[in-house]
Amino acid sequence: MMPSDAGETTTERPRTRVPKTIFVKALLPALLATVLFVFLFMRASAKPHPVVSNGMTRVTLSQKDASFRPIPRAAGGATGVVWYVPSAPALRFELRAYGLHAGRRYVLEMQVDKAIYTVASYAPDARGDLAIDTTLTQFQEGVCVGANYDPPKPVLGHHKVKFWIKNDGSPASGTMPGIPPNAPGAQLACHGNGDGDYSYLLLENEVADFTGR
Repeated sequence: MMPSDAGETTTERPRTRVPKTIFVKALLPALLATVLFVFLFMRASAKPHPVVSNGMTRVTLSQKDASFRPIPRAAGGATGVVWYVPSAPALRFELRAYGLHAGRRYVLEMQVDKAIYTVASYAPDARGDLAIDTTLTQFQEGVCVGANYDPPKPVLGHHKVKFWIKNDGSPASGTMPGIPPNAPGAQLACHGNGDGDYSYLLLENEVADFTGR
């Protein structure tokens, strides 16, 4: 029993002081969890969100350097954009590419889930611009691909799609040489530059989400 200032007795015991190190250790897991949550939230917020207009969703394409960083138009890089209907019985899309080389041919390549399809060969206009407006009722090879043939895939179901533009190094006419005539896709016609250059010019900045129904 200890006397109080008023002369009365009290049963209150002295408070035990908690060492600061124990207090900090107890709060550390909660602090780390908070920091991790804030980091993941900010990272998710920084991701570009799909742009939707008139029922169509947009993904962008760009030319990239050796570290896969986009090369801006001011530095001579090519760019592109694809507008597509995200859910439909067929994949309808409009692709616009800028900064290509006039007089050369390019192929539109699409990675659908894990399969890669060479859809068609195109030549840009005199300004180096390319416009593609088309509708795909199934994913399939459209021009010569040699041994890199993937069987057709129906559009039905959910798909992750990447749009690519690359140089068409295939022969200017005929079919791909050195491929057995009975091989899948051996009869697909070539329309390329004939120089064997298949380097990529435009790669995706975002992946398209498409659901065929």
